[in-house]
Amino acid sequence: MQPAALTNCMAIPMSKALPAKLYANDALAHAGEVAQWTLLLLGWLWLGDQGSRLGWSLASGVMAVALWWTARLLCRGQAWVFRCPPMLSGLVGLLTALGVALTSLLPDHAAAHLSLLTVALLWGLWSAMVETRSHVSTFEMGPLAWHPLLAAALVVLVLHLPESLQITPWTVSFLLTLCALVLWMRDQRIFRRVAVCRGPQAPIESLLAPSAMGLMMGSLWLDNTWCAGLGWRTDAMVAFHLALMACLPVLMAGLLRSWGATRVSPRVQAQVVLVLLLGGALMLLGSSVWQAVLAIVLPSLAWALHCCRTRQFQATASLMSPWMVRSLSLLLGPLLLLWVGATSSVDGPWPLRAAMLLFGVLAAGTLALGFSSKARFHLAT
Repeated sequence: MQPAALTNCMAIPMSKALPAKLYANDALAHAGEVAQWTLLLLGWLWLGDQGSRLGWSLASGVMAVALWWTARLLCRGQAWVFRCPPMLSGLVGLLTALGVALTSLLPDHAAAHLSLLTVALLWGLWSAMVETRSHVSTFEMGPLAWHPLLAAALVVLVLHLPESLQITPWTVSFLLTLCALVLWMRDQRIFRRVAVCRGPQAPIESLLAPSAMGLMMGSLWLDNTWCAGLGWRTDAMVAFHLALMACLPVLMAGLLRSWGATRVSPRVQAQVVLVLLLGGALMLLGSSVWQAVLAIVLPSLAWALHCCRTRQFQATASLMSPWMVRSLSLLLGPLLLLWVGATSSVDGPWPLRAAMLLFGVLAAGTLALGFSSKARFHLAT
């Protein structure tokens, strides 16, 4: 099995993974990690906000987020992404930033919709390029993974400027331009052409937590999900979800580091992720506010632990082929989000609840299969 590059959210086979300590004192590498997290957080929040603001009735406005997510999944890990020059990634980033500014200037509603969908596709392609060509994980670059926190602060700054300065599309475009510049400079320094890429390979349990987290972030702007039923204001819900996505991985990485990597095996971490997903699904069966909050927090904890996992831990026999990984990722991710958006306008929070319950059922089934396989192994020996 090829070594795996330590990317933020999934393992991508590369010709050679570089040790994180090479980048520990590299300011450009740290700036690139902040830019990469900014790209991710803004993708979920800005595209979702624009889909909701433009009031597109199709799939309740989640189409832009679904397209961005689809482009990321389809392009991430592709061989041509490894081989393309850094200039192409930088150009796609600049076009994305320009498209963000252009969308706000178009007076025609249909043209604004088309521009937003085009920006979503470009943004997804750019994100896939950045994630695929990243050589090191945020959580391996030092004792504290501060990069998501700084990225979240930048996102809050551009989305919630004082009223006298609030020209959000232009500030988002400016921040994306800075990210494109930083990421191009980082890519220019570490770029190495790779002739062969087998694509992403992973067991099914590694797909559940990112899909569940993405579903919660993608459905954030729906007006009738169970999150909205908590009675929170929109800015409070956005801040809560941003904190879950940016802060929980940092806290989890610090906890694992203080606990000691040798005391928590990667297999146990994978099982804990499944248990957290199952627990979040069970919380949906209750009706209290705290159960609703736990139904959000527990899957977020599962995703945070998934981000901090040891990428090299994958039993070869349990790995799915790249086409199966992408197919299941699309089915459990953007396609499920589109279904939730299309049906929630009629059925309220129940489609999202059903989707999260599906992740709980899949987690329970994976746990049961793992335990039964372990029992058969002990009986055979």
